[in-house]
Amino acid sequence: MSKIFDVVVVGAGPGGISAAAEAIIAGVNPAKVLVLEKSDAHNETVRKFYKHGKRVDIDWAGIKAEFHGHLSFEKGSKEEYIKQFDDIIEKHEIRIVYDHHVYAIEKTNDIFEIAADKELGVIQAKKVVIAIGVMGKPNKPNYKFPINIRPRLNFNLDKVVPGEKIMIVGGGDTAGEYAYGLKDMCPNCDVTLSYRKQKITKMNPTNKAMVEKYIEYGKINSRLGIDIENVEPVKDDDVTPPRVKVNFKDGTTGVFDRVVYALGGTAPKDLLQNCGIKFDEKTSKPICNPETLETNVENLYIVGDVVKGAQSISVAINHGFYAASDLVKKL
Repeated sequence: MSKIFDVVVVGAGPGGISAAAEAIIAGVNPAKVLVLEKSDAHNETVRKFYKHGKRVDIDWAGIKAEFHGHLSFEKGSKEEYIKQFDDIIEKHEIRIVYDHHVYAIEKTNDIFEIAADKELGVIQAKKVVIAIGVMGKPNKPNYKFPINIRPRLNFNLDKVVPGEKIMIVGGGDTAGEYAYGLKDMCPNCDVTLSYRKQKITKMNPTNKAMVEKYIEYGKINSRLGIDIENVEPVKDDDVTPPRVKVNFKDGTTGVFDRVVYALGGTAPKDLLQNCGIKFDEKTSKPICNPETLETNVENLYIVGDVVKGAQSISVAINHGFYAASDLVKKL
């Protein structure tokens, strides 16, 4: 593009949209703000990993949310949440270019040059906010996925068929919501929750109570305290692709129509390192100012899950406010 933007935001999740909106609210011309998003719509994580009608909470992991900027959202269904962000984007005239995956950000003479896989020309900016999430790159187990059963090994519920025998792997909120939510959505599905630890400790109180209630009443099965050794196709199965045989480390096995992994995710580290962002050797997290979210690269900010891993939507929204408040002062 021929002009230099005041602010370019990479990622159109809650943190990225918040950063763009807060910059505009603080006085930056909307025409000088650009958001680049790799998918075809904003809030990709919620769209992709939340089933229809699933509740989107404000509080998370037992921590009550407080909004520090001008943006917030009301808890409600997935569809209501998306509508709230549609309204924010329209109200503040936020320009988002979709289907543009950013693969390089380079700083030259105090101006950032941003390259995406669909060329817009040279995108230049005075300030850059990286707001990429972690669920776009879901964590995978350390064992291999045999090619012939990969269609039955998933990271969300999109391919679930009513009546299937399904195992959900994970001990966090997403795993819990997948398990009891799937049973509500497909009562004739046989659902098992598999978690390597004996007790569920990572879920927020609401989800933990729901999962334990469903296990107690026999609505979902549980395989707690047993890790998975590997997965393999059922030999000479009468369906194609063959079903999944799960081998547990205690020597037991199970056969499932589908295995859904809900193990969290990681942010693409290569992009951050190539930007010149330094990482803490002990935590392997990118280094930034906790108050402004500015990294060691001047005028380059990170917000949301990319800062410390999976966090609440309210934290991401607050991050956008902190970053925008600081960068606007420097424009």
